[in-house]
Amino acid sequence: VHQRAMSTIFLNEQLMKGPPRFREADLKDPRLRHCAFDPETVVFESRIGGGKDGYVWRVNFGGEGPFVLKVFWDQVPPIKAGDYYSMQRECQNAAVLQMMEAAVATKPVLVNARPETRQAAMENYLSFTEENCSPRYTRDLPETAARPRTRLISSLPRMTKCYGWLKLPNEVWIDLPPHLQAENDDPRKIRTLFENHMGCVAVIYELVEEGENEMETVEDVDTFLWHAGFAYAVDPHPKNWKSGVLVDHSEIVHIRGYNWNMGDYVGRTAEQIL
Repeated sequence: VHQRAMSTIFLNEQLMKGPPRFREADLKDPRLRHCAFDPETVVFESRIGGGKDGYVWRVNFGGEGPFVLKVFWDQVPPIKAGDYYSMQRECQNAAVLQMMEAAVATKPVLVNARPETRQAAMENYLSFTEENCSPRYTRDLPETAARPRTRLISSLPRMTKCYGWLKLPNEVWIDLPPHLQAENDDPRKIRTLFENHMGCVAVIYELVEEGENEMETVEDVDTFLWHAGFAYAVDPHPKNWKSGVLVDHSEIVHIRGYNWNMGDYVGRTAEQIL
């Protein structure tokens, strides 16, 4: 199971222009589209920091920005059973959220408001497909118009916008001045990553500024993720939230992702998250 999951393709060579398709086949095989920015125009402004999964910088592309650029320590799948592939998880999550956003922009999506089984979670997840978007409901209906124990979703809460993936040559990292170079307690991770002659895959996100995490906003995000079939992959951590936005998408896993666990699939209060 682990080997099969780790070998699943999660990158799409198609440029990220316009909304993605959201057919059932697409949600069952989520792949993040290629960033439309020119990698040769990247300018590193400052380090944001790093963690278990990778390292993050504040960057510009061709004078536009700022953006967040994240490079993952592991550019190849882990061999050890039980270990997750952080780059795969984040790319799949970003692709799924973009498809869900495209779905609700077309028609409101009807979901089970109390999904308490894996089957209910999967049915909610697939409610965001082109085939299952609720044709009976129109955008001017209030969300309360749904049947009991159901909910109409007509928009997503604010999620960190992803601009896709791109590949950067190792010369980019070699040429960085010392104050911009990645840091890790294990120097082998940096060596392995930046001496890779094939280049490194990076994911580009919007820069979410520091700000107060309002309880109601955080709970809205959590409720949406629960209703959309996402579980927490790790215990929620306050540092992964800024201005009521979840900025680290390795904290969650979609229902078809590796290590999705029913025990972690629950709606939480803001107090439990923060």
